Amino acid sequence: MFSRATGRPVLCAALVPVLLLWCFCLRADPGWQLSVKDSGKDPRVAVLLGRLQEQRVSALGIAGEGLGLSPGKLPIRWVLRLADSSPSDSSVEAEAGWTEVGEKEIVVSIPAWRYLDYPAKAGRVVVHEAVHALMASRLGSGEAYRSLPRWFREGTALLVSREGDARVQGRIAAAVLAGGRPASFLTGIHCGKPGSSVTGCSPSPAEGYLAVLWLEDRLGKTGLRELLSKLSAGGSFTDELGQLTGLRTARLEGALLAHAAEAISRLASKDCRRLFAEALALCRSGKNAPAREIFNAISKAPGNKALRDTAVFLHSRTLVEDGSCRQAIVALEGLLKEGYEVPWEPEIFEQLGRCRRALGEPARARQLWKTVTERFPHDREIQARIAILLKRPKAGGE
Repeated sequence: MFSRATGRPVLCAALVPVLLLWCFCLRADPGWQLSVKDSGKDPRVAVLLGRLQEQRVSALGIAGEGLGLSPGKLPIRWVLRLADSSPSDSSVEAEAGWTEVGEKEIVVSIPAWRYLDYPAKAGRVVVHEAVHALMASRLGSGEAYRSLPRWFREGTALLVSREGDARVQGRIAAAVLAGGRPASFLTGIHCGKPGSSVTGCSPSPAEGYLAVLWLEDRLGKTGLRELLSKLSAGGSFTDELGQLTGLRTARLEGALLAHAAEAISRLASKDCRRLFAEALALCRSGKNAPAREIFNAISKAPGNKALRDTAVFLHSRTLVEDGSCRQAIVALEGLLKEGYEVPWEPEIFEQLGRCRRALGEPARARQLWKTVTERFPHDREIQARIAILLKRPKAGGE
């Protein structure tokens, strides 16, 4: 909220006790821990750790004020995972960060390998995980936390961390590049009792974000906080959601799906999808020059930023294929902005390495490719390509 007289932000009176409580808890919180003892050989670890300490304080404030939540029964432990430690669930290695809710504590983990060279990129991720941690801490048990639909948990975290728009746009870009409809990733939101869904599909975090965005629009920020407060007090998600929205389950699910489809339709026009299809067909037939003209037109179109960035990347990749490496480097490096996760980021480093090797800079090329092996260990397809590039001697004309 803002003061009309001064224009300065002021706190809602109802939030003051919440903020004071999480500030008290924060003073007792030891902060980030390393998953294993640091040998001190990599100075980037200390830099990242210091940045994470700042981001954690900010994240708890943003999450606490945004949702009216403060730490509850379960304590929260913050862990910076180094490369020689492994999480309890290997599938989370692909994540930007993750939160594990146990019987006695909550563990928030950030993988150091993703952010050693780009510590600012962890900022929104820390906020995202802080939302999960605070929600689980207030609910008081892993069972209560996991009883909430995943779409609601992820959608709320994306809303508060302000990652949601980019996540939706990225899913649209991936769907369009795969030749599908922009809304093809929608599966429908299930709002009924846990275990009563018959679809067998789990909505993506992007769809969850669109659903929570609709809820916030209908209930207002105060209503969303009220829902979380009732859930923390032991209320049933389905019952509380129905009472606050005034809609039965079937109508609510239909409204959420309709809202998501409408929002997506505004972010990917038929003309844009047609242009992408034409450009990709030209690339497959080796006609890179006319494909670049189309990608260039898409990159300047209003609307979906992820589609524009994807067009820039594909445009740059054709430049690398045609040997125009200096021009490609400028465009590719322009996609690597501080604090912004771009689509196809591992492939961007791959192409930059190809450019550097073609320009007679093999050491810089290897450094870029090692960045991929370090930051994206879960991506098997690109890891296979990078392994070949690191083994091959310098190739002329690349």
